[in-house]
Amino acid sequence: MNTGSSEGPVVLVLAADTRISPDLPDGVTARSAEPNEVDEGALADVDLAIVRDAVGLAGVRDGGGSVPVIALVDDPAGDVATAAIVDAVATTTADAAATVRWVLARDGSIRDDPSRPPSRVERLNAGTMRLASVRSVEETHRAAIAVADEVFPPHHCLVGVRDGKWVEPIAASAEVPIEDCNGVRVGSGAAGTVAVTGEPVVESNPNAESPYDTVLTLPVGDDTVLQLVTDDPDGFNESDRRLAGLLASHVEETLDRIRTDEALRSERDRLLALFSNVPDPAVAYDYVDGEPAVHRVNDAFEETFGYDAEVVDGESLDDYIVPVEEAAAEEAAELNERLQRGDNVRREVTRKTADGLRHFILHVIPIHLNAENASGYAIYTDVTDRREREATLREQNERLDEFASIVSHDLRNPLGIAQGYVELASDTGDTAHLPKASGALERMGELVDDLLSLAREGRAVGETEPASVAALARDAWASVDTGGAELVVEGDVTVDADPARTRELFENVFRNSVEHGSTGSRTEFGDSVEHGSADGRPNPVDGGCAAEGLTVRVGEASPRSDGDGVTGFFVEDDGCGLPEETERLFDTGFTTDEDGTGLGLAISERIAEAHGWEASALTGESGGARFEFRTP
Repeated sequence: MNTGSSEGPVVLVLAADTRISPDLPDGVTARSAEPNEVDEGALADVDLAIVRDAVGLAGVRDGGGSVPVIALVDDPAGDVATAAIVDAVATTTADAAATVRWVLARDGSIRDDPSRPPSRVERLNAGTMRLASVRSVEETHRAAIAVADEVFPPHHCLVGVRDGKWVEPIAASAEVPIEDCNGVRVGSGAAGTVAVTGEPVVESNPNAESPYDTVLTLPVGDDTVLQLVTDDPDGFNESDRRLAGLLASHVEETLDRIRTDEALRSERDRLLALFSNVPDPAVAYDYVDGEPAVHRVNDAFEETFGYDAEVVDGESLDDYIVPVEEAAAEEAAELNERLQRGDNVRREVTRKTADGLRHFILHVIPIHLNAENASGYAIYTDVTDRREREATLREQNERLDEFASIVSHDLRNPLGIAQGYVELASDTGDTAHLPKASGALERMGELVDDLLSLAREGRAVGETEPASVAALARDAWASVDTGGAELVVEGDVTVDADPARTRELFENVFRNSVEHGSTGSRTEFGDSVEHGSADGRPNPVDGGCAAEGLTVRVGEASPRSDGDGVTGFFVEDDGCGLPEETERLFDTGFTTDEDGTGLGLAISERIAEAHGWEASALTGESGGARFEFRTP
C-alpha cells in the first residue's frame, strides 16, 4: 500500500492499476492499494474511497469502514456504479477529481473556495442527490429538467414519454413552452428513433425555423427520452455527451426505483386489503427475541375473539386465545416450534373466543418457508358449525341404525305373531285366535308411535320458557293410564324448558313406573330392564315390591355432595327398583320385557339432553327406581 502525507483528507484508490488525476483539491492526500491488501481497519483514517471494479467494492466492505465511495467506471449504469454503497459515479479521471472535490465538500472534509463556482460534475452530483429524494414519476421529470438546466446552462432540455404509438413531451426547460413542443410517432424523428433503438442520437435540427441548431437525444429506460437542444453552432462536445449520459443514467435509475417502490407499495396495499377483508380471523406475526408476537390483526379477528388490535399488538397470541387446559398449551407449544422452523402448518384447533370455545382450522403460512424465526400469517377458519352438523349427522345415522334394528327385530316379531294367528283362524275357522292377533297388532302400534316420536323430535326442543315442574308433572300424569298408582308432588321447582317436550319426558317416565314398578300386574322392570339384582335390591319373588298400590313422587333434586351447585328434579317410585344392567337403562331398544318397546326411557333421556340436562337412574329411598334430571 502506498501512503502519502495524512495532514488533510485521505482518499484511498482501490485498483490493480491506480490512475488518478493530479487535479485533486489542495490538502488532499492520495493513497493507493491493491483491493486484496485491504484488511480490517484499513479504512479507519480514510475520508473517501475510489473503486474501479467489483473487487474494489469488496475491498471497501472487507475493510470494515463506512466512508463515502466513488465508482470510477466506464459504465455509469453497471453493477459497480449502482451498488448500494456507492455515493457518486465518475467515468473519467478528470470527472473523478471534480467528484472527489464535491463529495469532500459535501461531507465537510475539505473547505472549498467559496468564490469558485461549482463545476458541471459537482452540479451533476448535487443533482443526483436531488433525484434520490424524489418520490413520483412526475417529480422525477421536473427534477431532471432542473438538473439539466444547472449542468447545461447554455442549453435547453425536454423530457418525452412513450404513449402507445407516440412520444409525447412531458416537461421542458422554462424557456421552452411545453405547448410549443409536438409529439412524434414512435420510429420517426430523433425522439421516436431513440425510443425504438435505445441508442443516443446527435443530429442537426431538421426544423429550419427552430432557433436551435443541434439536438442530443438519449434513452432513459424503455419508455422515456431526454433531449438537449443548443443554438451553439459547434453543437455538443464529448464532455457534454458524457455528462448528459450520466444524467440520463441517474434519471433512469430514479424512475426504476420509483416504479419498483410503487409496485411494492401497490402489492403491499393489495395484500393489506386482502388481509383486512378476508372473512376469516387473520393474524400477521413477527418473531421478537425468538417468540412469535402479533404484528397486525384484521376486523374478523377482533369480532371473533373480542380483542382490539391495540390490545394484542406486540403480544403473544397464545396468552389470549389458547384454552387453559394443559393439552391445549402443549399443542400450542408444539405449533410454535414448527413455526419457528418455518413450517407450513394446517391443523384443527380449539380456541377461546368472545362466544366461548370454538373449533377452527388453523392455517399458518410463513413468508419464507423453512427459514427460522420467519414472519408470517395465521388464518383461523371457524368449523364449529360444521362439526356440530357432522355430530348431528352421526347422531341421525345412529338413530337410523337403531330404527333399522327395531324394525327388523321388534316389529317383525309381533307381525309374525299376528300373521300366524290370522292364518290359524283362517285355516281352522276358529275366531278365538283373532284377539291374540289383535294384541300383537296393538304391540306394533305402540312401537310405531314411539318410533315416530324419536324420528320426528329426536334431540330437538322448541322455544323454552320458565316452567313449573309440578304443573307439568300433573298434566303428564293425567295423560297416562296410571291405574291405582298415586302421584305425590313434593314442592315445586321452576326450570327453563320446552313445556310440550318436558310433559312428554314425564309421560314416558311415569308410564315406565306405573307399568313396571309394582307386582300387581307386572313381572318386569320398564321397557328396558329386568327387576331384581344380586346385591339385595328388592325383587318381586321375595316380596320386596309394592303389592297393592304404587306411589310416584316428583320434587326438586337436592344439590350434589360434590358441591357443584347443580339442581333439577326427580321422579321416584316405591316399586321393584333397578336392574343389574343399570348402565344400559337409557339405551334405545334395550328391554327384557317381551311386551315392552325399549324406547320410553331413551326418549326421556334425549329430551333431557336437548335441554342440556343430565339424566341418571339411582335406587330410591324405599328401594324403588329414582330418575334424576339435573339442570345447569
